[in-house]
Amino acid sequence: MQKILFIGNSHTYFNDMPAMVAQLFSAVLGEEAHVTMLASPGMSLRWHYDQPETKFNILRGGYDYVVLQQATHPFDGEEALLRQAGRLIQWVREAKATPVVYMTWSAKDDLPGQKELTDAFRHLAETGRALLAPAGEVWEAVRKGRPETELYFRDGRHASPLGSAIAAASIFSAITGAPLPGADSPYWTERGAGPETVRLVQAVLDGIA
Repeated sequence: MQKILFIGNSHTYFNDMPAMVAQLFSAVLGEEAHVTMLASPGMSLRWHYDQPETKFNILRGGYDYVVLQQATHPFDGEEALLRQAGRLIQWVREAKATPVVYMTWSAKDDLPGQKELTDAFRHLAETGRALLAPAGEVWEAVRKGRPETELYFRDGRHASPLGSAIAAASIFSAITGAPLPGADSPYWTERGAGPETVRLVQAVLDGIA
């Protein structure tokens, strides 16, 4: 069994995304994943750093992976991301767990804004020696390649069920390196993903799209 702690805000808890990660562990690997969330609306990693339960859970929870999600609507910039996440990554390392950087997405009306997020989160993963879950990059590819696919909730910021499923798939892929379920699996069909979208998601995660 893998134990995974998610630290973030609504881009983590929307549609119960961590449960989707656990669903993938079961469906693909036949393995149980125990997921826990520390997620509060609109909160940054700086806020989480100041909460006693954050340090306690990281250091005492016995987690294998800790998934870190920064506030990005609005985004405070790369410098703040590196500073805030870096302090939490130190605790994750102390706990002998593996940090996972969860890259989120730009607003629906700001597709060009994804580049700033992509560059910042990739830099964080490199400097923090963390796994990268490039959900924002996958969203960008789907928005460009399959524009009829709705990834957003009606507010243009949060994820639709399919958007969250893609985020979960990005995290699962970062942790395991395992292929995603096929396009005919309930994981995708119940969330409205067409075969071409599923193939594109896998291609981006494989680094070939």
